[in-house]
Amino acid sequence: MLRLILIGILLVLNSFVAASNSSAEDLTDLSIEELLNVEVISASRLGQKPNQAPSSLSVLTASDIRTFGWRTLAEALNAMRGLYTSNDRNYSYLGVRGIMHPNDYNSRVLIMIDGQRMNENLYDGGYIGQEFMLDMELVERIEFIPGSGSSIYGANAFFGLINIVTKKGQAINGAQIAGEYGTFDTYKGRASYGKKFDNGTDVLFSASHYGSAGDENLYFKEFDDPATNNGIAHDMDTERADRIFGRIQYEEFTLMGGFVDRYKRIPTASFGTIFNDSETYTNDRQFFGNLKYNKALSAKTSLQLKGFYQGYDYTGRYPYFDETRIVNHDEASGRWWGGEAQVTSTVFDRHRLILGLEYQYDQRQRLLNHDINPYTFYLDSHSNGHRVELYAQDDIQILDDLIFSAGLRFDYHHMLKKLQLNPRVGLIWNPLDSTTFKLLYSSSFRAPNVWERDYFSFVNTPNPDNYEERIKSYEGVVEWQSTNGLKLTADVFYNDMTKLLEQTIDPGLGAAGPFINSGHLRAIGTDLEIEQRWNNGRMFKASYTYSRVTNEAENSNSAQASPQNIFKLHYAEPLFNNFAKLGIENVFVDQRLTPQNGSADAYYQLNLNLTSDQIAPGLDVSVGAYNLFDSHYQMLGGTGPNDITQNILRMNGREFRIKLQLTFD
Repeated sequence: MLRLILIGILLVLNSFVAASNSSAEDLTDLSIEELLNVEVISASRLGQKPNQAPSSLSVLTASDIRTFGWRTLAEALNAMRGLYTSNDRNYSYLGVRGIMHPNDYNSRVLIMIDGQRMNENLYDGGYIGQEFMLDMELVERIEFIPGSGSSIYGANAFFGLINIVTKKGQAINGAQIAGEYGTFDTYKGRASYGKKFDNGTDVLFSASHYGSAGDENLYFKEFDDPATNNGIAHDMDTERADRIFGRIQYEEFTLMGGFVDRYKRIPTASFGTIFNDSETYTNDRQFFGNLKYNKALSAKTSLQLKGFYQGYDYTGRYPYFDETRIVNHDEASGRWWGGEAQVTSTVFDRHRLILGLEYQYDQRQRLLNHDINPYTFYLDSHSNGHRVELYAQDDIQILDDLIFSAGLRFDYHHMLKKLQLNPRVGLIWNPLDSTTFKLLYSSSFRAPNVWERDYFSFVNTPNPDNYEERIKSYEGVVEWQSTNGLKLTADVFYNDMTKLLEQTIDPGLGAAGPFINSGHLRAIGTDLEIEQRWNNGRMFKASYTYSRVTNEAENSNSAQASPQNIFKLHYAEPLFNNFAKLGIENVFVDQRLTPQNGSADAYYQLNLNLTSDQIAPGLDVSVGAYNLFDSHYQMLGGTGPNDITQNILRMNGREFRIKLQLTFD
């Protein structure tokens, strides 16, 4: 902690010295200034400047991703205000303002690519590790809005929503090949092509392969016995991922699609499996395709139409011992399709109106579980049904400096027996060009997914009578932007989450029973952020989040997986007359209660990344050092033998990566 404070003080002093030396520079082209004029897709689904949006918005750009060397979406999100991640050595999980529901596959956060929902229709999983659809080099920016987003986005925007905006082909402007190599025999290769042609057609195609041997020997004290290889999982951290993505835009039409196939061995002996058995793995495949049509019907009214088809397949192998070695096969397969129509209009004076209709048909929702040899059947669940959502929002310019935003959404979900009605209201006051005040309220719901309703392998039992979770969010925001690129943000928030679905805990097995609506969490806290960008590429950003999350179902005790304090500091400095740029990332996450009522220690990470595109024409080189102090920081384990036996999981130590990228015109 002392090292964190010292580094923070030095960087703050350096940034303000630099500011005093560059106050006379022309700042009109800075990225922070550009961000103030970018139409943010997530904010209201029609494009809106951040200071006019009924939300507290955070944005990361492609330049940030390159500067700090984030390798996955999870690493980028871990750098954003109010967010933090965890990893169980299989999947990555996202926490929002002190709220993380362990092992929910991020079903309470909505993940989108260019406004297209990526949460699948079985576990409602929103995947952010190597199982995420996109390579980070294809990301133009990442937008995050905390709190519930019911009036616009519906069920999964429970704790917040994340929209990943993809690059256009024009941003690459040619053929591009990239390769990288790092610690644990980790490698990645990518080939991309992007171009905007004379007739206005913009195309982008990309394919990549990722592979990692992982840590050769992982030690788990819970299995420290000669019969279980003295607690050493050997060659059990292997991971592979293949991705394909394409995007074509011509006039009003945009065609987009992607595919990801990810394989991961599980070293933790999850779900009562045999420790150090190489056949313990998960395999996730996901694909999507959509066609959008955007048309300006008049100077004040526009229409957007969209159709999509998506799929998700999961396979897991779990060897266990019952007199003899038996391999359990776990499988899930989902297919869904639908469309959306949205009209945006300012035809009425001082009104900005959105009307939208969404439809999704869950064509296939299948869960299958059985032992392979000898064959023993446990589960074969089939579901399908309709989702229909109607939404409206009106941003009313009451005064020249005052906006009242009111939204309403009706949802029909085939997992529920009643309609859902959720409002969102916001008051946005801009007394000065530099200053914005926002008061926000919203409510949302999350329906049970197929896994929470139907799964009953071994001792689990289904619960067809569970129902929706509810959340009410309150937030006050102050934003201030100077003329020289300095931005300050402060907000306070209160979230009340009721009827959360919790899996019944068996004292000897862990999470083993049905999912019932028994959880109740309350969160209160504040976010603070300061950001300064200069036109020479220097950047300084620091954020602090305090949150107190209590479990009201357990006598207002502190909630699991909830750090009270999160501090982040990012600094980028051009070197040698812009020949290179150094990115310094500092992340501190406070201690967290574990599912077995233990405690994961607070941890601090220092990451460095050095980039240069001046070595040779078209060549971009970066060298990254992650977890520079080599701390094996602690993440949350599971609830017991029927989940993850370990109370705490130690993460990898120091890692390095070198990356080369070559672009041809």
